[in-house]
Amino acid sequence: MRAVDSLPAARKALLFSAGGARLAMRVSHLREIVAVPPDGGEVLARGEPVATAFVSTVLGLPAGPAPYAILTEGTPPAALRVEALQGIVDLAEAEFFQLPARTFLPQPAPFSGAVVVKGEIALELAVATLGFAPLEPALDLGEAPSDVEPPPERELRFARGARIFGVPLSLLVQVLDAPRVAPVPLAPPSHRGLLYHGRALHPVLDVAVLYGDAPSPVRAVLLLDAGGVGVAVAADRVLGVGAVGDGVVRPPWDAVFAA
Repeated sequence: MRAVDSLPAARKALLFSAGGARLAMRVSHLREIVAVPPDGGEVLARGEPVATAFVSTVLGLPAGPAPYAILTEGTPPAALRVEALQGIVDLAEAEFFQLPARTFLPQPAPFSGAVVVKGEIALELAVATLGFAPLEPALDLGEAPSDVEPPPERELRFARGARIFGVPLSLLVQVLDAPRVAPVPLAPPSHRGLLYHGRALHPVLDVAVLYGDAPSPVRAVLLLDAGGVGVAVAADRVLGVGAVGDGVVRPPWDAVFAA
């Protein structure tokens, strides 16, 4: 967590949504909000056309009616078309985080952090770097991880897709069922989003995607200790603790966390 700016406008954030994603913007970037025809393109401010970006399009999200235009400060100003407004919050009553290091994004990153209000995650737009054209998502790099030797200890096994994975029991912090995962637009396919737990943000990784599986709903997560930082790993179901056995995929977890 990092300190919130002390200036009044910087201490407040506008919450809104685009393409199904919850987003936020500092009020210090806000000029005004204009209601516009949902399917129209050009935005007029005081009779003058304003350069317009559909936020869902820029972030590669499903497009829908966008009846609001958020006019930003700057010369010239810009209009961000969004789907819904959730109001303004005082960041002194919220939690503000930098994005976890394992959340890879195109550069410059379209998000500067995340705001958590009543347990709900909203990604803060980096307004100055957002632009108007669709951004290319970050990709998972490299081949599937090579299996490592069985650990000299018991392991926790979990199912994901058609595979059974094993993780050393010493890495396990907690198992969480039915987690609330907030997607991060433009992140690699193996990055399923962010989990707010224990007053911290954790990236949710889908190791099966690194082996070629298609992303699927996250039914459970294993919260693992990645060198003092929590990383959540997606699972379909947890099979329990056991001794070393055959037919288990054992990725090099330190490499997975750093990939």
